[in-house]
Amino acid sequence: MTASLISMKRILAGAFLLTALPAGQALAADCSISIGRIVPMTGPLADVGKDTPWVDDNKLKPINDAGGLKVGNDLCKISYKIYDSKSTVAGSAEAATQAMLQDKVDFLMAQGTPDTTNAPSDLCERNKIPCIVTNTPVEAWLLGPDGKPKEYKYAFEFFFSVPDLVKNHVGMIKALPGGFNGKIGYLYPNDADGTVFAKIFDPVFKGEGWKPVDPGRFQQGLPDFSSLINQFKRNHVEVVAGVLAPPDMQNYLQQAAQAGFKPKMYIIDKGTGYPEPMAALGEVGYGLLSVNFWSPAYPGSSSFGGYSGQALVDSFEKATGKQYIPPLGYDDASYDVLLSAIQRAGTKDREAVLAALRTTKVDTVAGPVAFNKQNFSVQPLGGAQWRFDQAQGKIIKENVFNAVYPSVQKTAEMKLYE
Repeated sequence: MTASLISMKRILAGAFLLTALPAGQALAADCSISIGRIVPMTGPLADVGKDTPWVDDNKLKPINDAGGLKVGNDLCKISYKIYDSKSTVAGSAEAATQAMLQDKVDFLMAQGTPDTTNAPSDLCERNKIPCIVTNTPVEAWLLGPDGKPKEYKYAFEFFFSVPDLVKNHVGMIKALPGGFNGKIGYLYPNDADGTVFAKIFDPVFKGEGWKPVDPGRFQQGLPDFSSLINQFKRNHVEVVAGVLAPPDMQNYLQQAAQAGFKPKMYIIDKGTGYPEPMAALGEVGYGLLSVNFWSPAYPGSSSFGGYSGQALVDSFEKATGKQYIPPLGYDDASYDVLLSAIQRAGTKDREAVLAALRTTKVDTVAGPVAFNKQNFSVQPLGGAQWRFDQAQGKIIKENVFNAVYPSVQKTAEMKLYE
């Protein structure tokens, strides 16, 4: 479906709301809803927020152009503002404080790793403002510094869970064509992601009977990976698992190729999430596997717009001339979750919307969202592999593993790293 057809459908739907109002019903001229969205627009996480301005305009302009969101007996215009978290905890707290206390937004949304979502969630609790957060693994949002679950009342989160992440990684390795010799190399740096991933995956991999070749936690930004590569070569490693930032991933892969080390599988997280750094890798990036936390392969469609994930991607790429990024689906879905709750509440009163959020069951391009008693919804996950598509002339992400969530469409078969 083209972008123009999507927009026309929304405008017609809005016009229907206008004509369907009972005779004599008055529209509140001053009915408005203000939403603040906190995302990393600058700093090392800036890639996460690149799609946000387009998503906000694409989602809300048609609703406003049609008269506003139907809320009870009113049509309410929606205003929205982006606040930059600056990719830091302090920056996200400052942004949330400005949005809530200075600009006095009605509702808040935040997305893009715990650095952007967790401080705003805590401030929403303190200021009793409903907020929707995403693009942070559930456990990274839910668990406090003591490892115990926080008790959220006003903050709600939807994204993937760590147990599902583990299942996908193990499942992809087991699905490797032709199997492997059980020798698995670790690429886990000495940073927050590396240490956590090593602690999570090491006992799981050993439990499968595999034999890790672990060179230890190395410093992020390591210029020379030759000692690690040589350990992998000496021990006949056939699968390499890790979590690397794009610069480290590029250095490692180029050095591994120069050294003639080519395992059957690379399953790398973090640096493999976005198309720009993947395209920059060139041929050494073709065939890399990673978790697929969103793509058009996901099930569902938007409750406010009616479009599928593929139609959303097509509209974004046509309008911007850029390749879509995975946060796109969740950024769009955040609005479906919040707007649905406001409509079901029949008012923008925060306590009423809060009650509606607790009973949420809404379809989105990120799959169905339904919050549990701890205020989170676990969303689907797939396994992705990056390929160069000759017809499109660019690197694309295929969903090659869906055993954990069959609802995520499989778009290609897994291949060995070449």
